[in-house]
Amino acid sequence: MTSPSPPGPAADAAQAGPLIADLISKELDTEQAVTGSLQSRGLAVISSAGTLVTLLFGLSAVATTAQHFKLPAAAKPPLYAAAVLLVAAAVAGIVTNAPRGSKVTSLQRLRPLVESPYWEYPVGPAQQEVARTQLAAAEAARAGNQTRARYLLIGIILEIAGIASTMAAVIALIAKG
Repeated sequence: MTSPSPPGPAADAAQAGPLIADLISKELDTEQAVTGSLQSRGLAVISSAGTLVTLLFGLSAVATTAQHFKLPAAAKPPLYAAAVLLVAAAVAGIVTNAPRGSKVTSLQRLRPLVESPYWEYPVGPAQQEVARTQLAAAEAARAGNQTRARYLLIGIILEIAGIASTMAAVIALIAKG
């Protein structure tokens, strides 16, 4: 695909720049919203995995203090696996929320822009620079969100595996009768 040639002198007075700048601004807003959503879901993984680990420890405490109760050998490995998987899921949720360096505009870089002569410059070049800055921030946010999404998916998969291991242990307990 070839790039379009610039318009000639008879071209319409409206330019594409403001439209493109608006699109970039919306993309940045979207990426920031996605960041919040991924972090919220990461917190949910931490919370649910922590609750399930607590329940496992409670079950273990009851099982070890009950008289005449012996945990079947077949139930032990899945319980151990469940504890490890659920703790790993919580860790993945924590990593989803871990602060990451992001490409943001240095506020010191912006200070001269509110002074003369920059403040009086035509809007076109300034709008283009704002769009470039927002595009860089949106690209950085998207890359961070992709990493967050991977850790969130890992956390969810580990949590599902932990629940499955817990179910295997419960089935072994029930089968013993």
